[in-house]
Amino acid sequence: MKKRKPSARAIKPAKPETAPGGDEITQSAAFRRAAIDAESYARDPKRLRQLLEDAVGKIGVIPRGPFAETWPYLMAMIRLLRDYQRAEYRDVSEQNLQIIIAAILYFVSPFDVIPDWVPVLGHIDDAFVISLALKSVRADLDTFMAWETARI
Repeated sequence: MKKRKPSARAIKPAKPETAPGGDEITQSAAFRRAAIDAESYARDPKRLRQLLEDAVGKIGVIPRGPFAETWPYLMAMIRLLRDYQRAEYRDVSEQNLQIIIAAILYFVSPFDVIPDWVPVLGHIDDAFVISLALKSVRADLDTFMAWETARI
């Protein structure tokens, strides 16, 4: 059975009912671009490796406050992409892989709905996108983390 490629619309997270500004973020040009670009990153190990380097660089300098609830899963997303890029882990659906890549692309982009240079607020939209992605991919991340633990 041939897998269908998800469209950018298919990887757009659902708008949470309680999150203010969610629609503005998911409808933003920055988020739409990340969702569209995710497929090409999944197919290009060199681009994916560069995205990982950018993400690791950013997590070392951002405040964790906005990511308090999602930090462990943000780190798991980065590790999953690293192991996927290395061809060590492939037990993730194409759609969920693209959701993770889109979220990390948005995370590393300094020019999104609220630019990262705006103190504190500049990371709130990034944290929001990570939490939206997490709603869709949590089961895959839990499976990945169990796989990591079993390897030790």
